[in-house]
Amino acid sequence: MTPIGEKIDDASKKNTPPVNPLANELPWWYETYKRIKLVPWWFVYKIGIAEEAALKDKIVQLGANMGLRHKWLERIIQHAVSEFSKKGLGSDYYGYHNINHELEVAYATLLAANGQTGENKFSHEDIKYLFVAALFHDYDPLKEFDKPHEDSVEWFVRNDHKIRKFISDVGINIDIVIAMIHRTAFPFKGEIADHARKRMYELFTGAGIPLDDIETRMHYEDLGWFLSVADRIAGYALGDFQHAKELARRNAHALGWHPSIINEESVKYFSALKDERSMVERVLQHLPDDCYKNFYDNVQAFRESWEEEIGVRNALKRKELRIVPVVEKIENDLDPFVKKSVLDMYRELPIPLRIDAENFRKSFSYRDMILVTLRIDDAQGNVLGYAKGGSLENYKLRRGTNDENKSKKNSVYLEPIGIKSTYWGGAGGHHLRLRFLNEAKLRGYSFVTGYAHRNVIMQRINRGESIEIVQKYDPDKLDYYRYHLINLVHHDFHPYEASLPLQH
Repeated sequence: MTPIGEKIDDASKKNTPPVNPLANELPWWYETYKRIKLVPWWFVYKIGIAEEAALKDKIVQLGANMGLRHKWLERIIQHAVSEFSKKGLGSDYYGYHNINHELEVAYATLLAANGQTGENKFSHEDIKYLFVAALFHDYDPLKEFDKPHEDSVEWFVRNDHKIRKFISDVGINIDIVIAMIHRTAFPFKGEIADHARKRMYELFTGAGIPLDDIETRMHYEDLGWFLSVADRIAGYALGDFQHAKELARRNAHALGWHPSIINEESVKYFSALKDERSMVERVLQHLPDDCYKNFYDNVQAFRESWEEEIGVRNALKRKELRIVPVVEKIENDLDPFVKKSVLDMYRELPIPLRIDAENFRKSFSYRDMILVTLRIDDAQGNVLGYAKGGSLENYKLRRGTNDENKSKKNSVYLEPIGIKSTYWGGAGGHHLRLRFLNEAKLRGYSFVTGYAHRNVIMQRINRGESIEIVQKYDPDKLDYYRYHLINLVHHDFHPYEASLPLQH
Protein backbone atom coordinates (compact mmCIF):
# COMPACT_ATOMS: atom_id res chain seq x y z
CA MET A 1 0.00 0.00 0.00
CA THR A 2 1.31 3.46 -0.87
CA PRO A 3 2.02 5.49 2.31
CA ILE A 4 -0.58 8.21 2.56
CA GLY A 5 0.79 10.54 5.25
CA GLU A 6 2.98 12.76 3.06
CA LYS A 7 0.49 12.70 0.21
CA ILE A 8 -2.35 13.88 2.42
CA ASP A 9 -0.18 16.63 3.94
CA ASP A 10 0.65 18.01 0.48
CA ALA A 11 -2.96 17.78 -0.61
CA SER A 12 -4.18 19.53 2.49
CA LYS A 13 -1.99 22.56 1.73
CA LYS A 14 -3.65 22.91 -1.66
CA ASN A 15 -7.19 22.04 -0.68
CA THR A 16 -7.74 22.60 3.02
CA PRO A 17 -11.24 21.50 4.10
CA PRO A 18 -13.48 24.58 4.47
CA VAL A 19 -14.31 26.03 7.84
CA ASN A 20 -16.92 24.04 9.75
CA PRO A 21 -20.21 25.07 8.09
CA LEU A 22 -22.21 24.35 11.24
CA ALA A 23 -20.15 26.88 13.22
CA ASN A 24 -20.62 29.78 10.81
CA GLU A 25 -22.60 32.74 12.06
CA LEU A 26 -26.26 32.03 11.46
CA PRO A 27 -28.31 34.35 9.23
CA TRP A 28 -30.79 36.74 10.85
CA TRP A 29 -33.74 34.65 9.70
CA TYR A 30 -32.47 31.36 11.20
CA GLU A 31 -34.30 31.52 14.54
CA THR A 32 -37.54 32.43 12.75
CA TYR A 33 -37.01 29.43 10.47
CA LYS A 34 -36.38 27.18 13.49
CA ARG A 35 -39.55 28.46 15.15
CA ILE A 36 -41.60 27.61 12.05
CA LYS A 37 -39.95 24.20 11.74
CA LEU A 38 -40.69 23.47 15.40
CA VAL A 39 -44.44 24.25 15.10
CA PRO A 40 -45.48 20.54 14.90
CA TRP A 41 -43.27 19.71 17.87
CA TRP A 42 -44.64 22.68 19.86
CA PHE A 43 -48.17 21.42 19.24
CA VAL A 44 -47.23 17.98 20.60
CA TYR A 45 -45.46 19.65 23.53
CA LYS A 46 -48.41 21.91 24.35
CA ILE A 47 -50.93 19.05 24.45
CA GLY A 48 -48.59 17.15 26.76
CA ILE A 49 -47.51 14.24 24.56
CA ALA A 50 -43.83 15.12 24.10
CA GLU A 51 -41.30 13.67 26.56
CA GLU A 52 -40.28 17.19 27.57
CA ALA A 53 -43.91 18.01 28.44
CA ALA A 54 -44.13 15.05 30.81
CA LEU A 55 -40.92 16.12 32.54
CA LYS A 56 -42.14 19.73 32.71
CA ASP A 57 -45.36 18.65 34.44
CA LYS A 58 -43.43 16.61 37.01
CA ILE A 59 -41.05 19.50 37.68
CA VAL A 60 -43.87 22.04 38.05
CA GLN A 61 -45.83 19.81 40.42
CA LEU A 62 -42.82 18.97 42.58
CA GLY A 63 -41.44 22.53 42.53
CA ALA A 64 -44.82 24.00 43.54
CA ASN A 65 -45.04 21.52 46.42
CA MET A 66 -41.60 22.75 47.53
CA GLY A 67 -42.77 26.37 47.61
CA LEU A 68 -41.81 27.66 44.16
CA ARG A 69 -44.48 29.70 42.36
CA HIS A 70 -46.47 27.62 39.88
CA LYS A 71 -46.72 30.33 37.23
CA TRP A 72 -43.02 31.21 37.51
CA LEU A 73 -42.09 27.54 37.07
CA GLU A 74 -44.29 27.24 33.98
CA ARG A 75 -42.77 30.33 32.38
CA ILE A 76 -39.11 29.65 33.13
CA ILE A 77 -39.34 26.05 31.89
CA GLN A 78 -41.12 27.15 28.72
CA HIS A 79 -38.37 29.69 28.11
CA ALA A 80 -35.69 27.04 28.62
CA VAL A 81 -37.39 24.58 26.26
CA SER A 82 -37.95 27.30 23.65
CA GLU A 83 -34.39 28.64 23.76
CA PHE A 84 -32.72 25.23 23.73
CA SER A 85 -34.94 24.03 20.87
CA LYS A 86 -34.67 27.00 18.53
CA LYS A 87 -30.90 27.17 19.07
CA GLY A 88 -30.49 23.55 18.02
CA LEU A 89 -30.26 21.95 21.48
CA GLY A 90 -33.76 20.43 21.49
CA SER A 91 -34.71 16.78 21.84
CA ASP A 92 -33.44 16.13 18.29
CA TYR A 93 -29.91 17.35 19.12
CA TYR A 94 -27.44 14.49 18.64
CA GLY A 95 -25.50 14.98 21.86
CA TYR A 96 -25.89 14.18 25.52
CA HIS A 97 -26.30 17.81 26.63
CA ASN A 98 -29.72 18.66 25.17
CA ILE A 99 -32.95 20.00 26.69
CA ASN A 100 -33.99 16.54 27.87
CA HIS A 101 -30.82 16.36 29.93
CA GLU A 102 -31.44 19.81 31.41
CA LEU A 103 -34.96 18.85 32.44
CA GLU A 104 -33.82 15.51 33.86
CA VAL A 105 -31.16 17.24 35.95
CA ALA A 106 -33.61 19.90 37.15
CA TYR A 107 -36.12 17.22 38.17
CA ALA A 108 -33.57 14.91 39.82
CA THR A 109 -32.06 17.88 41.70
CA LEU A 110 -35.46 18.84 43.10
CA LEU A 111 -36.22 15.21 44.01
CA ALA A 112 -32.93 14.84 45.89
CA ALA A 113 -33.25 18.27 47.53
CA ASN A 114 -36.82 17.56 48.64
CA GLY A 115 -35.68 14.50 50.54
CA GLN A 116 -33.05 16.27 52.64
CA THR A 117 -33.76 16.33 56.37
CA GLY A 118 -32.17 17.52 59.60
CA GLU A 119 -28.95 19.49 59.25
CA ASN A 120 -28.89 18.72 55.51
CA LYS A 121 -32.29 20.31 54.87
CA PHE A 122 -32.14 23.08 52.28
CA SER A 123 -33.66 26.51 52.78
CA HIS A 124 -36.31 27.87 50.43
CA GLU A 125 -33.65 30.18 48.93
CA ASP A 126 -31.33 27.20 48.36
CA ILE A 127 -34.07 25.42 46.39
CA LYS A 128 -34.38 28.43 44.07
CA TYR A 129 -30.65 28.51 43.43
CA LEU A 130 -30.45 24.76 42.81
CA PHE A 131 -33.38 24.76 40.41
CA VAL A 132 -32.31 27.71 38.24
CA ALA A 133 -28.68 26.55 38.09
CA ALA A 134 -29.81 23.03 37.15
CA LEU A 135 -32.14 24.24 34.41
CA PHE A 136 -29.47 26.31 32.64
CA HIS A 137 -26.21 24.60 33.63
CA ASP A 138 -25.49 23.47 30.02
CA TYR A 139 -26.88 26.50 28.17
CA ASP A 140 -24.13 26.85 25.56
CA PRO A 141 -25.77 26.98 22.09
CA LEU A 142 -22.59 27.95 20.21
CA LYS A 143 -20.49 25.27 21.89
CA GLU A 144 -17.27 24.19 20.22
CA PHE A 145 -17.72 20.68 21.64
CA ASP A 146 -20.74 18.78 22.90
CA LYS A 147 -19.47 19.18 26.46
CA PRO A 148 -20.48 22.75 27.39
CA HIS A 149 -17.88 25.23 28.58
CA GLU A 150 -18.95 26.94 31.78
CA ASP A 151 -17.45 30.30 30.70
CA SER A 152 -19.70 30.20 27.62
CA VAL A 153 -22.69 29.21 29.73
CA GLU A 154 -22.03 32.23 31.95
CA TRP A 155 -22.01 34.54 28.91
CA PHE A 156 -25.30 33.19 27.55
CA VAL A 157 -27.06 33.28 30.92
CA ARG A 158 -25.94 36.86 31.57
CA ASN A 159 -26.98 38.02 28.11
CA ASP A 160 -30.47 36.51 28.18
CA HIS A 161 -32.64 39.27 29.65
CA LYS A 162 -35.51 36.85 30.32
CA ILE A 163 -33.29 34.54 32.39
CA ARG A 164 -32.02 37.57 34.33
CA LYS A 165 -35.62 38.63 34.99
CA PHE A 166 -36.66 35.13 36.13
CA ILE A 167 -33.76 35.21 38.59
CA SER A 168 -34.58 38.66 39.93
CA ASP A 169 -38.31 37.77 40.17
CA VAL A 170 -37.54 35.22 42.90
CA GLY A 171 -34.99 37.40 44.69
CA ILE A 172 -31.78 35.43 44.12
CA ASN A 173 -28.39 36.60 42.87
CA ILE A 174 -27.25 35.81 39.32
CA ASP A 175 -23.58 35.72 40.37
CA ILE A 176 -24.28 32.91 42.84
CA VAL A 177 -26.31 30.99 40.23
CA ILE A 178 -23.38 31.21 37.81
CA ALA A 179 -20.85 30.28 40.51
CA MET A 180 -22.83 27.08 41.15
CA ILE A 181 -22.82 26.32 37.42
CA HIS A 182 -19.02 26.67 37.39
CA ARG A 183 -18.89 24.03 40.14
CA THR A 184 -20.46 21.50 37.73
CA ALA A 185 -17.27 21.52 35.59
CA PHE A 186 -16.12 17.93 35.13
CA PRO A 187 -13.80 16.36 36.01
CA PHE A 188 -13.44 18.75 38.95
CA LYS A 189 -9.70 18.43 39.47
CA GLY A 190 -6.45 19.86 38.21
CA GLU A 191 -6.60 22.88 35.91
CA ILE A 192 -10.38 22.54 35.44
CA ALA A 193 -11.02 22.81 39.17
CA ASP A 194 -8.46 25.60 39.60
CA HIS A 195 -10.10 27.68 36.87
CA ALA A 196 -13.61 27.03 38.22
CA ARG A 197 -12.70 27.91 41.82
CA LYS A 198 -10.95 31.11 40.76
CA ARG A 199 -14.04 32.25 38.89
CA MET A 200 -16.37 31.13 41.71
CA TYR A 201 -14.47 33.19 44.26
CA GLU A 202 -14.66 36.23 41.96
CA LEU A 203 -18.41 35.70 41.59
CA PHE A 204 -18.92 35.32 45.35
CA THR A 205 -17.15 38.64 45.82
CA GLY A 206 -19.33 40.17 43.11
CA ALA A 207 -22.38 38.87 44.95
CA GLY A 208 -21.30 40.77 48.07
CA ILE A 209 -20.09 37.79 50.14
CA PRO A 210 -17.05 38.99 52.14
CA LEU A 211 -13.74 37.16 51.67
CA ASP A 212 -13.68 36.20 55.34
CA ASP A 213 -17.21 34.74 55.24
CA ILE A 214 -15.85 31.27 54.53
CA GLU A 215 -18.99 29.53 55.81
CA THR A 216 -21.33 31.23 53.30
CA ARG A 217 -18.91 30.73 50.43
CA MET A 218 -18.52 27.04 51.26
CA HIS A 219 -22.29 26.69 51.53
CA TYR A 220 -22.83 27.83 47.94
CA GLU A 221 -19.85 25.83 46.70
CA ASP A 222 -21.41 22.74 48.30
CA LEU A 223 -24.73 23.57 46.63
CA GLY A 224 -22.83 23.52 43.32
CA TRP A 225 -21.24 20.20 44.27
CA PHE A 226 -24.69 18.79 45.08
CA LEU A 227 -25.86 19.94 41.64
CA SER A 228 -22.75 18.46 39.98
CA VAL A 229 -23.48 15.00 41.40
CA ALA A 230 -27.18 15.23 40.53
CA ASP A 231 -26.13 16.25 37.01
CA ARG A 232 -24.07 13.08 36.54
CA ILE A 233 -26.57 10.58 37.93
CA ALA A 234 -29.91 12.11 36.88
CA GLY A 235 -30.53 10.27 33.60
CA TYR A 236 -29.31 6.97 35.03
CA ALA A 237 -31.64 7.29 38.04
CA LEU A 238 -34.76 8.36 36.14
CA GLY A 239 -34.87 5.60 33.52
CA ASP A 240 -34.34 1.92 32.85
CA PHE A 241 -31.32 0.29 31.22
CA GLN A 242 -32.55 1.03 27.69
CA HIS A 243 -32.61 4.72 28.58
CA ALA A 244 -29.22 4.43 30.26
CA LYS A 245 -27.70 2.79 27.17
CA GLU A 246 -29.06 5.57 24.95
CA LEU A 247 -27.45 8.16 27.24
CA ALA A 248 -24.17 6.26 27.19
CA ARG A 249 -24.22 6.02 23.39
CA ARG A 250 -24.92 9.77 23.08
CA ASN A 251 -22.18 10.58 25.54
CA ALA A 252 -19.74 8.23 23.81
CA HIS A 253 -20.43 9.81 20.44
CA ALA A 254 -20.02 13.32 21.86
CA LEU A 255 -16.74 12.42 23.59
CA GLY A 256 -15.38 10.48 20.62
CA TRP A 257 -15.32 7.13 22.39
CA HIS A 258 -15.00 4.10 20.17
CA PRO A 259 -18.03 1.79 20.65
CA SER A 260 -15.71 -0.93 21.94
CA ILE A 261 -15.09 1.05 25.13
CA ILE A 262 -18.61 2.31 25.96
CA ASN A 263 -19.30 -0.34 28.62
CA GLU A 264 -15.76 -0.17 29.98
CA GLU A 265 -15.78 3.63 30.21
CA SER A 266 -19.28 3.61 31.72
CA VAL A 267 -18.05 1.32 34.48
CA LYS A 268 -15.11 3.68 35.08
CA TYR A 269 -17.48 6.66 35.08
CA PHE A 270 -19.60 5.20 37.86
CA SER A 271 -16.57 3.92 39.78
CA ALA A 272 -15.16 7.46 39.84
CA LEU A 273 -18.16 8.55 41.91
CA LYS A 274 -16.54 6.76 44.84
CA ASP A 275 -14.13 9.70 45.08
CA GLU A 276 -17.13 11.87 46.05
CA ARG A 277 -18.78 9.31 48.28
CA SER A 278 -20.18 11.70 50.88
CA MET A 279 -22.03 13.89 48.36
CA VAL A 280 -23.07 10.96 46.19
CA GLU A 281 -24.70 9.32 49.19
CA ARG A 282 -26.35 12.58 50.16
CA VAL A 283 -27.93 12.85 46.69
CA LEU A 284 -28.78 9.19 46.09
CA GLN A 285 -30.12 8.28 49.51
CA HIS A 286 -32.72 11.02 49.37
CA LEU A 287 -34.06 10.15 45.94
CA PRO A 288 -37.31 8.16 45.79
CA ASP A 289 -36.82 4.39 46.13
CA ASP A 290 -37.51 3.66 42.45
CA CYS A 291 -34.86 6.18 41.32
CA TYR A 292 -32.35 4.81 43.81
CA LYS A 293 -33.01 1.28 42.52
CA ASN A 294 -32.84 2.40 38.85
CA PHE A 295 -29.43 3.90 39.38
CA TYR A 296 -27.86 0.87 41.00
CA ASP A 297 -29.58 -1.53 38.58
CA ASN A 298 -28.14 0.44 35.67
CA VAL A 299 -24.65 0.53 37.19
CA GLN A 300 -24.82 -3.25 37.65
CA ALA A 301 -26.14 -3.76 34.10
CA PHE A 302 -23.19 -1.83 32.61
CA ARG A 303 -20.81 -3.89 34.73
CA GLU A 304 -22.42 -7.15 33.55
CA SER A 305 -22.31 -5.99 29.92
CA TRP A 306 -18.61 -5.22 30.27
CA GLU A 307 -17.97 -8.64 31.83
CA GLU A 308 -19.90 -10.27 28.98
CA GLU A 309 -17.74 -8.39 26.48
CA ILE A 310 -14.60 -9.67 28.19
CA GLY A 311 -16.01 -13.20 28.04
CA VAL A 312 -16.58 -12.92 24.29
CA ARG A 313 -13.07 -11.56 23.70
CA ASN A 314 -11.57 -14.42 25.69
CA ALA A 315 -13.65 -16.97 23.76
CA LEU A 316 -12.36 -15.50 20.50
CA LYS A 317 -8.76 -15.66 21.69
CA ARG A 318 -9.19 -19.29 22.83
CA LYS A 319 -10.76 -20.09 19.42
CA GLU A 320 -13.92 -21.26 21.14
CA LEU A 321 -15.83 -18.76 19.02
CA ARG A 322 -15.21 -18.00 15.35
CA ILE A 323 -16.82 -15.18 13.39
CA VAL A 324 -16.68 -14.29 9.71
CA PRO A 325 -17.80 -11.33 7.51
CA VAL A 326 -20.18 -12.37 4.72
CA VAL A 327 -21.30 -10.39 1.65
CA GLU A 328 -25.07 -10.89 1.46
CA LYS A 329 -26.77 -11.73 -1.83
CA ILE A 330 -29.60 -9.39 -2.77
CA GLU A 331 -30.82 -10.61 -6.15
CA ASN A 332 -34.52 -10.57 -5.29
CA ASP A 333 -35.03 -9.84 -1.61
CA LEU A 334 -32.96 -9.98 1.52
CA ASP A 335 -33.44 -12.87 3.92
CA PRO A 336 -36.07 -11.67 6.49
CA PHE A 337 -33.91 -12.98 9.36
CA VAL A 338 -30.93 -10.95 8.18
CA LYS A 339 -33.08 -7.85 7.58
CA LYS A 340 -34.57 -8.01 11.10
CA SER A 341 -31.13 -8.50 12.67
CA VAL A 342 -29.72 -5.49 10.79
CA LEU A 343 -32.72 -3.30 11.67
CA ASP A 344 -32.38 -4.21 15.36
CA MET A 345 -28.71 -3.17 15.36
CA TYR A 346 -29.50 -0.02 13.40
CA ARG A 347 -31.84 1.07 16.20
CA GLU A 348 -28.95 0.69 18.67
CA LEU A 349 -26.84 3.30 16.85
CA PRO A 350 -26.50 6.74 18.46
CA ILE A 351 -29.11 9.13 17.04
CA PRO A 352 -26.65 11.23 14.99
CA LEU A 353 -25.46 8.11 13.16
CA ARG A 354 -28.90 6.92 12.10
CA ILE A 355 -30.08 7.90 8.66
CA ASP A 356 -33.83 8.31 8.20
CA ALA A 357 -35.50 5.06 9.32
CA GLU A 358 -37.83 4.88 6.33
CA ASN A 359 -34.95 5.40 3.89
CA PHE A 360 -32.94 2.78 5.76
CA ARG A 361 -35.71 0.22 5.18
CA LYS A 362 -36.13 1.23 1.53
CA SER A 363 -32.42 0.85 0.90
CA PHE A 364 -32.69 -2.93 1.32
CA SER A 365 -34.26 -3.02 -2.15
CA TYR A 366 -31.56 -0.95 -3.88
CA ARG A 367 -29.84 -3.04 -6.54
CA ASP A 368 -26.48 -1.39 -5.87
CA MET A 369 -26.58 -1.89 -2.10
CA ILE A 370 -23.58 -3.58 -0.49
CA LEU A 371 -24.38 -5.40 2.74
CA VAL A 372 -21.71 -7.24 4.70
CA THR A 373 -22.79 -9.07 7.84
CA LEU A 374 -20.71 -10.44 10.67
CA ARG A 375 -21.74 -14.03 11.38
CA ILE A 376 -20.92 -16.68 13.95
CA ASP A 377 -19.21 -19.48 12.02
CA ASP A 378 -21.63 -22.25 12.96
CA ALA A 379 -24.83 -23.86 11.71
CA GLN A 380 -27.07 -21.01 12.95
CA GLY A 381 -24.89 -18.22 11.58
CA ASN A 382 -26.36 -15.56 13.89
CA VAL A 383 -25.83 -11.98 12.70
CA LEU A 384 -23.63 -9.98 15.08
CA GLY A 385 -22.96 -6.87 13.01
CA TYR A 386 -23.23 -5.25 9.60
CA ALA A 387 -21.60 -2.78 7.22
CA LYS A 388 -24.02 -1.33 4.69
CA GLY A 389 -23.93 1.22 1.90
CA GLY A 390 -24.55 2.00 -1.73
CA SER A 391 -24.02 4.50 -4.50
CA LEU A 392 -23.29 7.99 -3.15
CA GLU A 393 -26.07 9.36 -5.34
CA ASN A 394 -28.65 7.61 -3.13
CA TYR A 395 -27.70 9.56 -0.01
CA LYS A 396 -28.38 13.02 1.36
CA LEU A 397 -25.25 14.52 2.95
CA ARG A 398 -24.99 16.84 5.94
CA ARG A 399 -25.36 20.57 5.46
CA GLY A 400 -22.03 21.90 4.23
CA THR A 401 -20.78 18.66 2.64
CA ASN A 402 -20.16 19.09 -1.08
CA ASP A 403 -18.67 16.01 -2.74
CA GLU A 404 -17.30 16.72 -6.20
CA ASN A 405 -17.80 13.05 -7.09
CA LYS A 406 -21.54 13.02 -6.53
CA SER A 407 -23.19 12.26 -9.90
CA LYS A 408 -19.98 10.63 -11.24
CA LYS A 409 -21.05 7.12 -10.15
CA ASN A 410 -17.58 6.40 -8.82
CA SER A 411 -18.20 6.52 -5.06
CA VAL A 412 -19.96 4.26 -2.62
CA TYR A 413 -21.27 5.65 0.67
CA LEU A 414 -20.59 3.55 3.77
CA GLU A 415 -23.21 4.03 6.47
CA PRO A 416 -22.21 3.81 10.15
CA ILE A 417 -21.33 0.22 11.07
CA GLY A 418 -23.61 -1.56 13.54
CA ILE A 419 -22.47 -4.28 15.94
CA LYS A 420 -24.17 -5.96 18.89
CA SER A 421 -22.76 -4.37 22.02
CA THR A 422 -21.35 -7.64 23.37
CA TYR A 423 -19.05 -7.86 20.34
CA TRP A 424 -17.91 -4.21 20.24
CA GLY A 425 -14.39 -4.97 21.42
CA GLY A 426 -13.72 -8.02 19.26
CA ALA A 427 -12.38 -6.26 16.13
CA GLY A 428 -15.54 -7.20 14.24
CA GLY A 429 -16.06 -3.65 12.98
CA HIS A 430 -12.55 -3.58 11.54
CA HIS A 431 -13.17 -6.78 9.56
CA LEU A 432 -16.61 -5.63 8.42
CA ARG A 433 -15.19 -2.38 7.08
CA LEU A 434 -12.29 -4.11 5.37
CA ARG A 435 -14.62 -6.58 3.66
CA PHE A 436 -16.89 -3.72 2.58
CA LEU A 437 -13.92 -1.84 1.08
CA ASN A 438 -12.84 -4.95 -0.81
CA GLU A 439 -16.34 -5.51 -2.17
CA ALA A 440 -16.63 -1.87 -3.25
CA LYS A 441 -13.36 -2.14 -5.17
CA LEU A 442 -14.47 -5.41 -6.80
CA ARG A 443 -17.62 -3.63 -8.01
CA GLY A 444 -15.59 -0.97 -9.75
CA TYR A 445 -15.86 1.96 -7.34
CA SER A 446 -12.90 4.31 -6.93
CA PHE A 447 -13.83 5.80 -3.55
CA VAL A 448 -15.66 4.96 -0.35
CA THR A 449 -17.06 7.93 1.57
CA GLY A 450 -18.95 8.43 4.80
CA TYR A 451 -18.91 10.12 8.19
CA ALA A 452 -16.71 9.02 11.08
CA HIS A 453 -15.37 10.58 14.22
CA ARG A 454 -12.25 12.66 13.59
CA ASN A 455 -10.14 10.67 16.04
CA VAL A 456 -11.04 7.41 14.28
CA ILE A 457 -10.20 8.88 10.85
CA MET A 458 -6.84 10.16 12.10
CA GLN A 459 -6.03 6.74 13.61
CA ARG A 460 -6.65 5.17 10.20
CA ILE A 461 -4.52 7.78 8.41
CA ASN A 462 -1.72 7.21 10.92
CA ARG A 463 -1.90 3.48 10.17
CA GLY A 464 -1.21 4.29 6.53
CA GLU A 465 -4.73 4.08 5.12
CA SER A 466 -5.42 6.14 1.99
CA ILE A 467 -7.98 8.53 3.50
CA GLU A 468 -8.57 12.28 3.34
CA ILE A 469 -10.92 14.44 5.39
CA VAL A 470 -13.15 16.30 2.96
CA GLN A 471 -15.23 18.29 5.45
CA LYS A 472 -14.69 18.82 9.16
CA TYR A 473 -17.55 19.36 11.62
CA ASP A 474 -17.63 20.70 15.15
CA PRO A 475 -18.71 20.27 17.89
CA ASP A 476 -19.40 16.60 17.17
CA LYS A 477 -16.22 16.03 15.06
CA LEU A 478 -18.27 13.73 12.83
CA ASP A 479 -16.24 14.46 9.69
CA TYR A 480 -16.84 13.50 6.07
CA TYR A 481 -13.98 11.41 4.65
CA ARG A 482 -12.97 9.86 1.33
CA TYR A 483 -11.12 6.53 1.08
CA HIS A 484 -9.06 6.04 -2.10
CA LEU A 485 -9.63 2.42 -3.15
CA ILE A 486 -6.78 2.44 -5.67
CA ASN A 487 -4.36 1.89 -2.78
CA LEU A 488 -6.37 -0.92 -1.17
CA VAL A 489 -4.59 -4.28 -1.02
CA HIS A 490 -6.87 -7.29 -1.60
CA HIS A 491 -7.56 -9.46 1.46
CA ASP A 492 -8.75 -13.05 1.66
CA PHE A 493 -11.39 -13.58 4.33
CA HIS A 494 -11.69 -16.63 6.52
CA PRO A 495 -13.28 -17.29 9.91
CA TYR A 496 -11.09 -15.43 12.36
CA GLU A 497 -10.43 -15.06 16.03
CA ALA A 498 -10.03 -11.44 17.12
CA SER A 499 -6.74 -10.82 18.85
CA LEU A 500 -6.49 -7.04 19.09
CA PRO A 501 -9.28 -4.52 19.81
CA LEU A 502 -8.65 -2.67 16.54
CA GLN A 503 -10.37 0.63 15.90
CA HIS A 504 -12.85 0.76 13.04
